[in-house]
Amino acid sequence: MNELGYVSPEEVRQALRQAYRHDSETNLKTALARSLADGLKPVDEKGRWKPNPLLALVGILLCALIGVFFYFSVGARS
Repeated sequence: MNELGYVSPEEVRQALRQAYRHDSETNLKTALARSLADGLKPVDEKGRWKPNPLLALVGILLCALIGVFFYFSVGARS
């Protein structure tokens, strides 16, 4: 602050950086992990991240669809 009591823009930037540094919503990795985690129990007994069961089901179905596609497009020619 200067002698008149005004705050400079640089001091405001520094204060905002300090305020948002530890906010989990501004960190993309933690926000994404939290949104993809299981809603009831996001961490298991060993402290590991648990994905949403619907996300796991969609991933398995997507892999199955890709496998069926490759089987009928590449494997059927042999």
